[in-house]
Amino acid sequence: MVRMSIKELKEREKEQRRNYIVDVAERLFFSRGYDNVSMEDIAKEVGFNKATLYLYFKSKDALFFAIVLRGARIMDAAYAEGAKKGTDGLSKLWAMRLEFYEFSRLYPDYFRALCYSGGERFHKADDEAAKEVLGILVKNTKIITDTVTEGIEDGSIRNDIDPLELTIYLGVSNLGVLNVDPGYQKILEAKGISFDKFVKDFHRFIIPAIANRPVDDLAYAKGSDTGKRKRSRTKKQ
Repeated sequence: MVRMSIKELKEREKEQRRNYIVDVAERLFFSRGYDNVSMEDIAKEVGFNKATLYLYFKSKDALFFAIVLRGARIMDAAYAEGAKKGTDGLSKLWAMRLEFYEFSRLYPDYFRALCYSGGERFHKADDEAAKEVLGILVKNTKIITDTVTEGIEDGSIRNDIDPLELTIYLGVSNLGVLNVDPGYQKILEAKGISFDKFVKDFHRFIIPAIANRPVDDLAYAKGSDTGKRKRSRTKKQ
């Protein structure tokens, strides 16, 4: 049996308390909204005074980014899973986009938190969690850009497309589709078009614009079963 030193025990206890604070803050932020929760609310729910809470997190923003980081890590794993699929750049690219959709569907609160964290109010966030979130976003942007480049080189994607521009276009348009106005969703539903179909059709409509071969050759242009299986990813990371 391995015995832990007093220092190790204290560090573990500190980490457990920190995770508990994040768990509580996550529940409050997700149920009430970021602007409707104060550090005092969190301290009261946790059972600490505010001074103790600030020993763990220097600000509400820092605590929020600890939550955002959990979502970013799950999203990162989704992109990594998508990058393993496909036989060429185009199929890998779309596998990653569909994995991102599944992330937004299975973890809607984390998805919304990630979108919210990209707002101007958080641009100056500089704690370690915020830096790690930014690092994950930069890394995945590079992975997608490299995948587009791979597609251009293997002939599956048109060669008159700038890889970085396409990456940003896809990112912006994908977020727009996933955050479609509720009013538009009601209009679609009234016509019998589900949100899932709307998202999958977006993928199908975009492929011909970037593909370097007939769409009929691309089975994945018609959708994916990516989301028909349950995820085994752990929520808390």
